[in-house]
Amino acid sequence: MPSVLLVGATGMVGASLSRQLKEIYPAWPLTVYFRNPVADDWFRNVVHADRIEHGTFEEAPKVSALAAEHDIVINAGSSFDPTLSKAIIEGLKQRKGSKKGTLIHVSGGGNFIDHRTDGKFSTTSKVWNDANEDDIKQVNSSMLNGAADRLILDAGNEGSINTFIVCQALTYGTAEGPLPSLGIGYKILTGNAQSVGFVPYVGEGSAVLSVIHINDAINFILKIVDVAVTQEVTGSAESRYYIIYGERVSWKDLATALAKTLHKKGVFSSPEPRSVPLEQAGQGEIPKLLGSNMLVQGDRAEALGFKATAKPMVEHITEDLESYTF
Repeated sequence: MPSVLLVGATGMVGASLSRQLKEIYPAWPLTVYFRNPVADDWFRNVVHADRIEHGTFEEAPKVSALAAEHDIVINAGSSFDPTLSKAIIEGLKQRKGSKKGTLIHVSGGGNFIDHRTDGKFSTTSKVWNDANEDDIKQVNSSMLNGAADRLILDAGNEGSINTFIVCQALTYGTAEGPLPSLGIGYKILTGNAQSVGFVPYVGEGSAVLSVIHINDAINFILKIVDVAVTQEVTGSAESRYYIIYGERVSWKDLATALAKTLHKKGVFSSPEPRSVPLEQAGQGEIPKLLGSNMLVQGDRAEALGFKATAKPMVEHITEDLESYTF
């Protein structure tokens, strides 16, 4: 039976994934790695994790040593940190035994924005398809999560470890677990809105974002775990890169639903979003998302059985943010 190390166990993906992994594979030794010891009781009594290790993503020697002790490492903690990915890869390469170690990495669809600045939908923007290996070969360090993805793809093609990458669209839904978490998608959207004082969208807001519900994402990651254990690993690392999304939603529709929800929660006085030029949509990398289209297609994931079943994101926002305090 394989031993599993789950990195980022208290996050939106990690908490649900840890519990379901242990339910499906109760005999598999599961080690969970996270920073806050407040979560220990939940992982002992609810998840029934076999081992709890505390640490940060920055503690590369610790991460490498843990990876070297396990057959499978699932990185659900950071999609954009190549230093963490490098530590995991180096650890898996140091494993003893005849079987290769396996890395299952959770990445993000921010790689595949078209970098428009006007917030308009474009029929000419590239649609990135996981079934097209030439598309995946274009993943590079200039993309939002590309540095980590490229490192993992190269390691997989080198052949010293087996690699799988699940690239999720922006994820919504409610997180389970001991620590309240909005998930990176909602953190980006609500944090940016609070920083500028309103919910923005760029231009006419017809540009579209690909999104996925957390439950749909978890179900597919569990499928990849099963594939990694039961099927012979063949082909290029690019052939084991999967893009999953449930729907495409316009930035204006998303901003409208979010503004109404944050108004009801008393965060903003107005229930209306605001159209702004890109330079007024926030700081850092976030305006790049708001002005862009994220057009992805998951033919390879669908061939493996992926199917989204959740309600649209705009119908989930009020429910998802109901218990969260801003």
